[in-house]
Amino acid sequence: MSRQQITPGSFTVIDHDDGTSSEVEAHIEFMRLAIMQAEIAAPTTNAFSTGVFLVKGKYPISEGRSNESKLNLHAAAHAIAKAQQGNNRHMVPGSTLYTTMEPCSSERVSKVPCTKYIIDAGIKTVVIGVKEPDSFFDCNGVKTMCAAGINVIHLLILQEECLKPNIHLLMDN
Repeated sequence: MSRQQITPGSFTVIDHDDGTSSEVEAHIEFMRLAIMQAEIAAPTTNAFSTGVFLVKGKYPISEGRSNESKLNLHAAAHAIAKAQQGNNRHMVPGSTLYTTMEPCSSERVSKVPCTKYIIDAGIKTVVIGVKEPDSFFDCNGVKTMCAAGINVIHLLILQEECLKPNIHLLMDN
């Protein structure tokens, strides 16, 4: 019997949960932890409030959020930097990063884009809640990560929850 393998650099959309997949249930659980980080991020008028949760298997490694410190790093960069400086730094390569918003891919957005941090850290899978809206910049995070061999999962079933911390940016004035 042959076993189907996910091709590195794949893009998968999960748009429903029928309750039979423990993998989908784990994705939902960890994304909800990322959403909690986004909810406590200090909101701004020029950037999305993003939350990140980093795990290896089911073991939490780190978390991050927008505007977490005066270092001016995005949420993914915060989470990765904290993990690489902590006791679990050996767990970062091959880990899974849950982020409420598609990671940035442009140096116009950040001196070092989040996708570069993710690729350089050796993260194997990135689960996103929302593809970045075109409000600020054209984002190619999914394309950049897939091209680097990272599996990207769009957890579409939690998109509304991931957008809630940013409702002030998405409403028509």
